[in-house]
Amino acid sequence: TIFLPLFSSCSGIERLVDKTSADTMGPRLSTLTLSLAPYVGLGTLIQYCRSSKNFDLNDAVEITPLQRKALLVHFAYFIAVPIMIEVFPDAPGIDFLVGSQPNPCNGAFMMQCLAAENFFVTSTALGFLLSQTSVPRWALMTPFAQLAWNLKNHLAWWFLGSTFAPEGPFPFAVVDMFIIWPITAIYGHHFLNAKKVEKKKD
Repeated sequence: TIFLPLFSSCSGIERLVDKTSADTMGPRLSTLTLSLAPYVGLGTLIQYCRSSKNFDLNDAVEITPLQRKALLVHFAYFIAVPIMIEVFPDAPGIDFLVGSQPNPCNGAFMMQCLAAENFFVTSTALGFLLSQTSVPRWALMTPFAQLAWNLKNHLAWWFLGSTFAPEGPFPFAVVDMFIIWPITAIYGHHFLNAKKVEKKKD
C-alpha cells in the first residue's frame, strides 16, 4: 500500500527505487483523494458559517449539559492517548487491535512523537472548551476538524481497509467508531441547535 515505502527501512521491505512509478502513483492518488475529504468538509462548513447570519462564527453559543458530557468523553479519551502512544506502544492486545508493529527506527519514532503531539494539542483545546459556559462558534472548529479527520480514518481503517490498510481492516477502528460517532452526532446537534449567548455590555 501507499504507506509501505515510508516504513520500508523499519520493516525490512525492499525500498522502492522509483517512487513515482505506476505501482505507487495509483495508491498515492487514492490516499490523496481520501485525505482531501476533511479539508473540503471543514472548509465547506466554515464558508457556510461565514455566509449565514444564523451561524456566525463570532456568535457566542452555550455549552449545553449534553455537549459538556461529549466534550468530557472526547477530552478523557484524547488526554490518555499521548502516553499510550509514546510509553506503551506494545501494550497487551495492541497486535490484535491494530496489527503488527514496525521495528524500532527513527522514521517510526518520529511519526509516534508527532501523533502524540497532535493528540496533546487537541486534548488541550478540548479542556479549555470544557472550562467555559459559552464559547464563540469558531472555537468549535477545532473539535470539528479533529472529527473530520477521524471519520476519514474510519474509512481508511475499516470500510476501505482492504485498500488502504497494509494488513487489512483492524478491530481498533470499530472501538474508535463506538466512541467517535456518538460524539460527532452530539456535536452536530449542538452546532445546529445551541442557543446564542448575548455579549455582556461593559
